[in-house]
Amino acid sequence: MAQQSFDMSRMSTADKILAGGGLLLFIDTFLPWQSVCIKFLNVGACATASAWGGSAGFVGVLLGLFAIALVASSVLRMMGVDLGGSSAMIGAVLAWGTAGFAVLKWVIVLTKDAGWAAWVGLLLGLVIAYGAMARMREAKSPPSAASGGSGGFTP
Repeated sequence: MAQQSFDMSRMSTADKILAGGGLLLFIDTFLPWQSVCIKFLNVGACATASAWGGSAGFVGVLLGLFAIALVASSVLRMMGVDLGGSSAMIGAVLAWGTAGFAVLKWVIVLTKDAGWAAWVGLLLGLVIAYGAMARMREAKSPPSAASGGSGGFTP
């Protein structure tokens, strides 16, 4: 059995964007996506909720799970593990799911006391969407001479 090694040089720019964005978004899901403070007679209290809870908590759970799967697929790709089929398309689907749930959670939270982490989550979701577009372009383009392809016309 061949030993797999972690090699950053195997990563394309899209892979780096997706792995980094997915990891940062997963961390962001634990920060306050919703925050509400009240003050009564000079006594104040605040309550917060992460993406995993609060309004539409199930969307936050799906967001977290997709982010974990996105990071895991990127790490496996870095290790040279064949994910079967088109690993670039698998990563793109995971990235679109992650970005979609991030934007959906942000839209729901926006109307109900959005915290600062929701805005960070939106930004990271957009970064992941950009990475997904780049990954899909990579999947559609033929291999170049630099990546070991023939680089020329082959009948």
